[in-house]
Amino acid sequence: MKKLFPIVLLALAGCSAFEGDGPSYGREEAIAGAAFRAEALEVYAKLNPVCPFTENVDQLARYDALNARYEALGKWVAKTPFAIDLAIAEGNFKHYWSVNSAECGPTDTEESMAAFDAELATADQRLSALEKMAGMI
Repeated sequence: MKKLFPIVLLALAGCSAFEGDGPSYGREEAIAGAAFRAEALEVYAKLNPVCPFTENVDQLARYDALNARYEALGKWVAKTPFAIDLAIAEGNFKHYWSVNSAECGPTDTEESMAAFDAELATADQRLSALEKMAGMI
C-alpha cells in the first residue's frame, strides 16, 4: 500500500477538486473561449484607448455605461472559464502596449470625434456579443 500512495496522490492532484474554486480550463474550454478572447480584446482596447479621441470630460463620460457593462460581465463570468479568457485578453493588451508605443494625433477634432463615435458604437456591439456568449442576454 505504501508503494501506491504516491501514485494515488498524483492521480488526486489532477482532479479538479484540488484546484479550488476557480474554473476548470482545458483544451475544450480554450477552443470554446477563442471567440470570447478575440471579442474581449477588441472591447478592452476600445474602452482603454492608447490614443484619446477627446479630453472633454462630458464626452469621456460616454465610456461610463460601457465600462459598467464590462465590469458586470467580469463579475458574471468570474467563476467560469471565460474569466480566464477575459484575463488573457486584458493581459495581451497590457503587454502589447508595455513594449510598444503609438503616436497620437490631435483630440477633439471633427475627425477624432467621428472616430470616437464609431469606436463607442463598435464597443457596444462587441460587448453585446460578449454578453450573449457569456449567457447574460
